[in-house]
Amino acid sequence: MSAFARLVANIMVMGGGVLGRAFLEAYKQALQNGGKASRAGLRGGGISVTEARSILDVKPNATAAEVEEAYARLHAMNAPANGGSSYLQSKIANARAALSAEAPAGSADGDKKSGGAK
Repeated sequence: MSAFARLVANIMVMGGGVLGRAFLEAYKQALQNGGKASRAGLRGGGISVTEARSILDVKPNATAAEVEEAYARLHAMNAPANGGSSYLQSKIANARAALSAEAPAGSADGDKKSGGAK
């Protein structure tokens, strides 16, 4: 075996060891975090309240009744039986869940009480 081939093989083995250790450390850290970072600031299926309002096309001060009305309209419009999309229905349902978690039922100012952004 030539000196060059031996050098290349040595570099590959050392590089593989370094990458393996880095991957192992990252995996251990991910297990310790338990996915906390990925869930930060997200509600109802992993979407933010701002995104939920955008999906349902409701204003920041929308009442629970307005959210439910928008949900019912969009959910029916996107029913697979009507040629709609199950994916869009799930996004709509997640948006409703996020907004329901944000504001108590019947509250028009849920953001003020829960500290949400306006």
